[in-house]
Amino acid sequence: MGEFAEMLEREFSGLKTTEIYSTKLGNRNIEIIEVEIKGSKMLVMFQDEPMKHDLHRWSLIITSAKNTRTIQGMDKLKTLKMRIKENVRSIMEGM
Repeated sequence: MGEFAEMLEREFSGLKTTEIYSTKLGNRNIEIIEVEIKGSKMLVMFQDEPMKHDLHRWSLIITSAKNTRTIQGMDKLKTLKMRIKENVRSIMEGM
């Protein structure tokens, strides 16, 4: 299982992930996973590419039955994880 899927399972209790696809293209890591929580499912695609000075260029697409959210940015790893957690949390609350 990829690093992103493992991070989600660590941060959110009761969440189950199923890896659909994971690969590395050059320096870019790509993960597509299915996430199930409280009987609802969503698809998540995450891309992360390390840059200079501990920065990561990333994008996250979350699709549920009611909502789709696309976010992207360039952040340090600690900030990146915080932004991802908050966006996943808001989607889960809307399910």
